[in-house]
Amino acid sequence: MIKHPLFLLTCCIVFAACRQRAKTDTPAGDEDSSLMAVTDSSRIAPGPDTSFIQPDTVSYRPEQLLGKWLQPVPGLDKEKQGFDLRKDSVARSINMYTLVYEKWALVKDTLLLWNHTEGVHDKDSAATIDTTIIKTLTDSTLVLFPVKAAEGYLEQYEKDIKKRKK
Repeated sequence: MIKHPLFLLTCCIVFAACRQRAKTDTPAGDEDSSLMAVTDSSRIAPGPDTSFIQPDTVSYRPEQLLGKWLQPVPGLDKEKQGFDLRKDSVARSINMYTLVYEKWALVKDTLLLWNHTEGVHDKDSAATIDTTIIKTLTDSTLVLFPVKAAEGYLEQYEKDIKKRKK
C-alpha cells in the first residue's frame, strides 16, 4: 500500500515540475502579439477645439463684381488691362487683344471667366475657363488667386469708377 501513495506523490511532483518548466521555456520577447491589450488613445488626448476657426470660403454677391476691373499692363505701367463684368453673366476683355472674355460666373468665393484666344496659332487656343479665388473684394479693389498659379501669386485689380455726366 505504501508503494501506491509514494508512486502517486512522485507522479505529482514530476507533473508539477514539467508544467512549471513549460511556462519558463518561452522567451519574454516571443509573446503572441494578438493577445496584447491595445489602449484606445482617443479618450486620452481629445482633438483640438476648432469651434472658433472661421471657414475659408466666403460668399460674395454677383452685384459686387459688376463693372470694369483694371490692372497695369506689365512693362507699360501707364496702360491698363482687365475685364468688364456685366449683367446677365457677360464678360468683356479690356485692352487684351488676343484674350477674349465671353462670360463669367460666381460660385461662393470663386470667379469663373470663360475665354478664348484670337489671332494666336497655338495648341492652347481652345476655349478655357479661368478659375480664380477671390481673396479680397471691396468697392474699389479685387484681389484674385488663379488656381493654376504658384502659391502666393495674386492678381490685383482696381475698379474703374468714372462719374457719369448729367
